[in-house]
Amino acid sequence: MGDARLTELQTALTTASDLASALRAAPTRRDADQLVDVLRQALTVAGSLGGTAGPTGCALHPHGAVDPLHGDPDDPLPPGYGKCLLCNDRRRRADAQQPHVRPCTRPRPHPGWHRRLSA
Repeated sequence: MGDARLTELQTALTTASDLASALRAAPTRRDADQLVDVLRQALTVAGSLGGTAGPTGCALHPHGAVDPLHGDPDDPLPPGYGKCLLCNDRRRRADAQQPHVRPCTRPRPHPGWHRRLSA
């Protein structure tokens, strides 16, 4: 889970506290629903802390999809790839990108231009 989940919990609890402090004597249904949503989010995150990681073992996407190539002896994943399909997809896209080379917009002089000028 790591720091990301703990930060998410702290953010949700701070938001809930801010919303509760801003409530008036007679809060609207919208205010109450908003507070309930944030508290549910905090409860969900709190429930996932300290438990085992999801099927991916990924700190960012613990319950995300497992890469179908994980554990495939015929088509193994490159070194450093885990079970998380989302992270592996991001790695594949980064590996596939070629460095972007800007084309030269100025016309290049002919290789023998200086010989023609001095003749």
